[in-house]
Amino acid sequence: MQLKWRILQLDLARQKETVSYIERYADFAAAHGYNALLLYLENAVRTPSTPFFREEETYSEEEIKKIVSYCEEKGLEVIPALENLGHLEKFFLYPELAPLSELYRDRSAGRGFDPFPLGACGCVSEPELNKFFDRYLTEVISLFPGKYVHMGLDEPFDFAVCKKCRARLEAGETKRELFLKQILHSRELCRSLGKTMMMWDDFFEYADVLCLLPRDIVLCNWNYVFIGDEPAGHWTNRIRRDWFRLYDELGFSYLFCTYAHRASSAYNVETFTAYAEKFHPIGAIMTAWRRSDSFYLGAYPVIAYAGDLWSGKSSRRADVYASVLKSRRAAELLSAANLVECPCRMPSDKVCEGDNMVKLVYREALLPLAMKLRALACRARGEGKDILTDIADYVTEIEVGLRLAKLSEKLFDCRERGISPQTLLPELEEIDSLVRFVKRHATALWKKYRGGIVSCRNEFSEKFRRYRHEIGALRVACSRTERTGVLFLDLMLYDAYPTVRGEVVLGYADGTRETAYRGSLKPTFALFDLGGCYTYRFAVKDVPPAYAELTVTGEGAHYATHFRCVAQGKKYLPVRAEVLSGKVEQAENLLYDDTRAAKLGEEDGLKHFEDIALSKERHAVRVWFSGEGERA
Repeated sequence: MQLKWRILQLDLARQKETVSYIERYADFAAAHGYNALLLYLENAVRTPSTPFFREEETYSEEEIKKIVSYCEEKGLEVIPALENLGHLEKFFLYPELAPLSELYRDRSAGRGFDPFPLGACGCVSEPELNKFFDRYLTEVISLFPGKYVHMGLDEPFDFAVCKKCRARLEAGETKRELFLKQILHSRELCRSLGKTMMMWDDFFEYADVLCLLPRDIVLCNWNYVFIGDEPAGHWTNRIRRDWFRLYDELGFSYLFCTYAHRASSAYNVETFTAYAEKFHPIGAIMTAWRRSDSFYLGAYPVIAYAGDLWSGKSSRRADVYASVLKSRRAAELLSAANLVECPCRMPSDKVCEGDNMVKLVYREALLPLAMKLRALACRARGEGKDILTDIADYVTEIEVGLRLAKLSEKLFDCRERGISPQTLLPELEEIDSLVRFVKRHATALWKKYRGGIVSCRNEFSEKFRRYRHEIGALRVACSRTERTGVLFLDLMLYDAYPTVRGEVVLGYADGTRETAYRGSLKPTFALFDLGGCYTYRFAVKDVPPAYAELTVTGEGAHYATHFRCVAQGKKYLPVRAEVLSGKVEQAENLLYDDTRAAKLGEEDGLKHFEDIALSKERHAVRVWFSGEGERA
């Protein structure tokens, strides 16, 4: 497949890089068939309009000009990727720009999922929003002589929820219309500067304005998982459309966007490219996001492979990897592995995610791979050593997560059986040594490639602090000998999107109650998108239970199938279910230990988009346990 545009991205908004590193990144892109570099910026450039931007996080206009000039000498068009609706959270951290936020006057109006106090979405009913961004974006765009400008417009979740916007909706406008107006405004800005606009297309799943758009907008379709006969949707209840077929019918130019996997797993690149070959995209973007706690190095082999693939070369994956890694053995190992990105973990001393066949197979394949990669990285020399080190670090982090999860399962087995978990401490120390391995090598890479650069939001140090906290908590839990109770909750995986939240409460026969857990209840390997049942265990007091409650909030629904509890060596089963609040369907299914499920919450993503207040509603069910437990 030979594509007109072969674009490699660099995320400078979530982590500043040195100018010299960006130039080396451009060298790598040009050497492997790319003809454009997409610089994702948000607020990464200081201009006359923004002298208050922090220098340690941003670039001067002179630095951007130097980068652009260097890339053009390498034959790369440089495309700025900007935002003027969603992903504005870093702008809002400055008091001068905070009033442009949708949540400036009412922070409780949004979904409440963003870690930033004012969210990430701008207010389209605030006149100063477009006044400021028209001025700022014009200043930034003027630094790029190329034809294209990417205007973002993705993921504006807290869109049109403030009082001003709600007043417009009550007067007859729709969110769909407001979104369309912002797209058209962005296009006109680009046209006035002699540019062609690109935009992400993900929010058409919620605000379907596609048929109303001018055909000169270039659409960018991103999807970072396995692609089958057509890409799955992104958000709540995974709304599907055969987008490329539709774009061809409507006459749009479009690109497909893959993900630069940290350990160069190629399943996304290969399956998305195979899907795209059935249609007529003008190009592809290899996106690389958010490396504030890691590096781009581990993605170099798959970046090179995609560049060759999209240039029409028929190179074997392992051969391309070997040319980058300078190691045939490492190339063969990596090209045969497909590693799944794993999300953040739960507090494994208090919550245990049950094992399953997928995790078992993945764990048993990954552990020897991680060991071999660490050995190869330690022996490597020259330019391949840093790439292999970054890959080995990442694969080791996956190993750490898998081993912590398995150790958590063993800990809960001990708790359930009333035996001492102290025998688990040696294994925990092995895991701790792996974390120290990663930290030692990652710190050396940081000094080499980002000397003098701070980690965005201190995420590099925070990652290792979280490891220390989890391992420390497990060390304490494994040192204790007292018995605990264990509460089980079985759920059915409906979709992988984790914005739905669960709260699990256990009430005891003595009249007391405790919150066992509050947070996401989607399994670690939900990105596999495999359906089926999965189980969580929660550490509770070792006294007879009276009831258990599950409360669901956020966007989406949970499908719970069964509760049970083990305390004082007895197993307690539910005998009665009652709905406490909100939307709960078929609560009685919680009484059966099979795959029948109770549904809690609203699964329709479009309804959540139209009424963000739905995410605040509490959908709660309680099951009562039998007074006399069975001997476990």
